[in-house]
Amino acid sequence: MARRSRSMLGSLLDAPAVREAAAALLDAVAEEADGRALPADGYQRAIRDLERLRGRPLGMKMLQAGVGRGARVRLADGSWLLDFIGGIGVYAFGHSDRDLLETAVATAAVDTVFQGHLLPGVESVRLSKLLVKHAGSKLRHVWLSVSGAMANENALKMIFQKHEPADQIIVFENAFAGRTLAMAELTDKPGFREGLPLRGNVLHVPFYDPLHPDPIRFTMDALEAHLARHPGRIAAMMFELVQGEGGFNTAPPEFFRALMERCREAGLAVWVDEVQTFARTGELYAFKTFGLEELVDLATLGKVLQGSAVLFRRSYNPKPGLVSGTYAGASVGMAVGARIIERLDSEGYLGPEGRVAVLARRVERRLESLEKRMPHAVGPRSGIGAMQAFVPWGGNPEVVNAVIRKAFEEGLLVFGAGRSPMKVRMLLPVNTTDEELEQGFAILEKALGQVAEELGLPC
Repeated sequence: MARRSRSMLGSLLDAPAVREAAAALLDAVAEEADGRALPADGYQRAIRDLERLRGRPLGMKMLQAGVGRGARVRLADGSWLLDFIGGIGVYAFGHSDRDLLETAVATAAVDTVFQGHLLPGVESVRLSKLLVKHAGSKLRHVWLSVSGAMANENALKMIFQKHEPADQIIVFENAFAGRTLAMAELTDKPGFREGLPLRGNVLHVPFYDPLHPDPIRFTMDALEAHLARHPGRIAAMMFELVQGEGGFNTAPPEFFRALMERCREAGLAVWVDEVQTFARTGELYAFKTFGLEELVDLATLGKVLQGSAVLFRRSYNPKPGLVSGTYAGASVGMAVGARIIERLDSEGYLGPEGRVAVLARRVERRLESLEKRMPHAVGPRSGIGAMQAFVPWGGNPEVVNAVIRKAFEEGLLVFGAGRSPMKVRMLLPVNTTDEELEQGFAILEKALGQVAEELGLPC
């Protein structure tokens, strides 16, 4: 197991009495949890209660029990599922990772659950140092917050303040930035902003199209048209190096490099949204996976981090009062996020031959094998690292959702992404085992076969 950093908190967690107490508590919780489950009627009633309180149905009718094992999670009725979506990318090491739980338990007993920006704790120092250390020489500052959307809001405010009076942002088609009012406008999905007031300050360019004869020129022409049409009005371009909600679309490094260099030449901020890609592409940061670190002005992080952050160059340091807020994040989230980074770095997960890259190759081989057996059911594949997706039967949403439902009924959690086509996506724990992959893909193949039979589709 990776050695903890020698911070105050690291020393505390390594204290024998603390580790023994944390281990004893976890053992007691596991023992109690093993014998507890809601009866079938109570489980369904709890789901209905939650749906009533939310005012809308659950996308997948399930409640987790709060315990798991690697890629497996136990539901509150005592059943088990293989989880290949991880709370939409939250679980780096799967469920109930012992080391992370010990970190969480010990941290939870220290002073306060949440930390504020007025009185930060040592956990925020440790996490911030790790983030800056791995980001390269340009991104020297970091501001912590509680969600990916909040990190994006902070980045946007920093950009607008520095580039005033410029007030427009360029994003890719099919971009996703979050659910706040401003981020909903940056998100290229009309249904996610229905009924919301729009400022009309978002411009779109096409993402990389591998079928276009000159995809770089195609997107560059759109960028140049915006620059010519709105001189002095455009503040930044936001880059998702792997489009998450957009369908796990990605592009070769030279595509992003050409656009980023042109943005910098034109005086636009280069903002990379890494809320979903953080720690999943083979390096801690996707911009390092693609070799783009010297071009990035701001980067936003979330999900695997167990909180969120925006990293930024010194020139984007905001004036006092622009970026603040009561909460910087949960102490437990900061400590666990820092521990995740330590382990990814020291346990061989990063780099072109690291465990994330090896996992990606194992998943890709299984998808290739499945495609050979079911060429109609398994179409084009996309993604990188621990982010993988494929298009079933041309990507019709009704068919894709049927595949997701069948997989769930058979004991596998996957999720959808993208539109025209819609895809089945997986955000796998980076330590997913061969046994878990074998079982998961067996369930996926069974689900595809059932959908083919029910809908009369060729396999």
